[in-house]
Amino acid sequence: MDRWLLNLAKDTSDAPRPQKVLEAKPPDLQDACVAPGGRRINERQVHQQGNCEKYFPSHASPYLVAGMPLANNIAICRLKPIEPADYAVKFSPDELDRLCRIFPTGVCDYRKPSVEQNPLIGTWLSYGPAGQR
Repeated sequence: MDRWLLNLAKDTSDAPRPQKVLEAKPPDLQDACVAPGGRRINERQVHQQGNCEKYFPSHASPYLVAGMPLANNIAICRLKPIEPADYAVKFSPDELDRLCRIFPTGVCDYRKPSVEQNPLIGTWLSYGPAGQR
């Protein structure tokens, strides 16, 4: 991280800041894991995919199984009515009735943002000069 920030500080070009950040990244800096025995595997860990996942498995939670995104950014889900077509299994009438009684107000709709979640309106690109308030 230190090398990345030092590279960024050296860039005096007029390029947009996001471009500067990308270009300042040291070429040897990568997502990786270190396998037993010390072998480095350069890859981004993805749930149930890749070599890092073999050595350091991520496990599904009930939320993930129910469809929550891996970002885990839904604090309070929005509800939708139970729709039998949404499920990979065919429910018997008794099973569907039981499901509707268990979730009388509906089930989470993970396609929608969390309750009161607002879209990002920007990022802090600068805190200004040091020492000023």
